[in-house]
Amino acid sequence: MRYQFALLLSLALSPAIGNSAEPGTLRLDDGSEVRTLSAGPEDSIEAILMVHDWFGFSPFLSGSADRLAATGRQVLAVDLYEGKSATTHHEAWQLLQALDADAAAAKIDAALASLEAERIAIIGFSMGAPHALNAAIRNSGSVVTAVVFYGATINDPGELAKMSGPVLAIYGSKDGPAADNAATFSKAADEAGIGAEIFVYPGAHHAFAQPLFNQGETYDPEATSVMWLITEDFLRRRLGS
Repeated sequence: MRYQFALLLSLALSPAIGNSAEPGTLRLDDGSEVRTLSAGPEDSIEAILMVHDWFGFSPFLSGSADRLAATGRQVLAVDLYEGKSATTHHEAWQLLQALDADAAAAKIDAALASLEAERIAIIGFSMGAPHALNAAIRNSGSVVTAVVFYGATINDPGELAKMSGPVLAIYGSKDGPAADNAATFSKAADEAGIGAEIFVYPGAHHAFAQPLFNQGETYDPEATSVMWLITEDFLRRRLGS
């Protein structure tokens, strides 16, 4: 038993294997193109759409795509920043301020429509969390579940009731208002009838999985490993495999 526990812990703390995420483009209805990142088998009946944090496309995002693709699912990330990315908080703030919510929604919806999988999950990181939840509401016919990492939520039971499946929400206990909001979101999801699984990692800060945040000072590799184990288990149970 001790050996099995040690083996599981070792696997949990290991980095994602591979570097197969590939850049691409997706054409929108207006003829414009949006940058994408994809990994995993395109013929998988299960797919995951990722919505990035305020840094945009980053090594963390591509590594996340690789890790999720290793489960045998198709993974697609859509760029909301018109081809730009950030490495500092100042750059990220400027990109966030310039973001048009309607344009972002159109890009996410187009990305979801491009997936031919039978079951789709959507994941939003930090800034991407509310975008992911809103997309799950708009596209309840195809999106069966959602995961949000340390981001704002939608706490209106009437809106959440439009979703077709449950939500996993993960926070760090030192994330201030975001962590404090976890209980409120859980109650709203219960009232909506979709349910939410909430996990708060002790001692972790906001964006604890993103090495670019706070110049890496609040990056927590152990919390990140646990986050992925919980997420992979949730997707296995809720997305189906």
